[in-house]
Amino acid sequence: MNIQLFFEFEASERNSIALTVNGKSVGLQTVDRNGKRVYTYNLVEYQQPDINLTVTSLDGPATMTVVAVNNQQELSHLLFLDGAQGSVAISFDLAQAGWYKKADEKGVPDSLDVGIKWARPENPSMPDRPSGRRAPGRPARVKAMKGRTADFKVDFDFYDRQTKKADLLVSKAEVVKSILVDVFYATDRAKKAKKKGIISYKNERGDLELGKCVVNVPGERKKGELPQPPWYYFGLYADESKHMVIKTVETLGAKTFFAGVQAKVAGSPEKDAFVFLHGFNVSFEESILRAAQMAVDIGFRGAPIVYSWPSVHNVLGYMADEATVTGYSVDNVIQLIKDVRVNTGAERVHLIAHSMGNRLLTEALKAMASEGFTKEFLFNQIILAAPDIDAEVFVRHIAPKISGTAKQLTLYTSMHDKALWLSDKLHGDKLRLGTAAEQLAVCAGIDTVDASAESTGLLGHGYFAESKAMIDDIHQAIRFNHTPEERNLRKRISGKLFYWDFN
Repeated sequence: MNIQLFFEFEASERNSIALTVNGKSVGLQTVDRNGKRVYTYNLVEYQQPDINLTVTSLDGPATMTVVAVNNQQELSHLLFLDGAQGSVAISFDLAQAGWYKKADEKGVPDSLDVGIKWARPENPSMPDRPSGRRAPGRPARVKAMKGRTADFKVDFDFYDRQTKKADLLVSKAEVVKSILVDVFYATDRAKKAKKKGIISYKNERGDLELGKCVVNVPGERKKGELPQPPWYYFGLYADESKHMVIKTVETLGAKTFFAGVQAKVAGSPEKDAFVFLHGFNVSFEESILRAAQMAVDIGFRGAPIVYSWPSVHNVLGYMADEATVTGYSVDNVIQLIKDVRVNTGAERVHLIAHSMGNRLLTEALKAMASEGFTKEFLFNQIILAAPDIDAEVFVRHIAPKISGTAKQLTLYTSMHDKALWLSDKLHGDKLRLGTAAEQLAVCAGIDTVDASAESTGLLGHGYFAESKAMIDDIHQAIRFNHTPEERNLRKRISGKLFYWDFN
């Protein structure tokens, strides 16, 4: 039997949820259903007599409907998720075709939920009443109580346990106006003169410095958005309830920097940190804001760290940026990544690179693998998002050297990435690693994910941090170490190789 589960929120904005099926954590995909974007999970050739689900809210209180659909019928159930990390456990009895709450020790449900809505697919060949099941539209059958009436005793405490009327409803929570995020940074950009007492950095090469920024992230901002003041404000005004703003920038000595990272790591449940390397044509401020946005959107509770390499931040500076990521900044990045892995107490270190930043990261990984560093210190998740790297060079010369450097290494590609299409042309029509055209790169030890269905924006180049489906996919990989199959991605087979996409 094939069963598809849908998770539809009452509100227009979807919360992040975690799902376990029969005690196993699984990943969720997003699809369009009845005009709404909903989460879904598929059970293929399912043979067990029931399905046990636990749904956990990761964001806050929410009301949602769980819908189970097979080729004959549809069954829905309303859930109320109490709040962050609040869980609801329910089951679906395939024999009785009904949802029920927690079972007793013998596995018999206390009672079936009544008022469940049935709907038949529009299939004229179906009988009015499926064999062994109740007719559509009728309420679920209530299980008979076990034992004899004489075995039951009056529960006098029942009357004292009643919830007071005043406590039946709660006031709506206040809207969080903003969140302050600590973002640690390393940069070899040249320092600017202080403006209004705030340190900043130029779009040219300089000396290596360490520091920390405090970033304001609006509470009402939607996932994937990086709202900034309009250009015509000329940096003179920002509304912190609407805009992401760097509030402070502080340079730190090496000991203070790594002590700060260590304290942040120690205070996080997963004891982890990520290092983010931005792409071409990105300023210092933009790299910090992007790291803060990602940390909030994927629910990251460890230490976010940015290596802000000296991009000239100009579309005409492509060649200069190429020279920087393959030479000038490589040794600095290697040292930073090693120290984060060894000297911060982080049990899990994730490396995330975007666009041209992938060249810097892969150069560093090749060097660390060559000297044996990654044999003793394996990274957790390595994410190569929209890499601006020659695809053939990567498959032949880079992938074999870095594929064993992490527990899981994911490559995201897209056929709608116009920025990489231009890079293809600049490099003599040589396919870039982040381009999924008629062909794409698939390598042993690396999970290639075709994200063409989730591309966003004018250039389609920043989808890894702008698409909600992509954010959720990265969240499941980093938080739960879920494989592509557990994240409910679709497996696509090409000859003897396979890759994944969003279905």
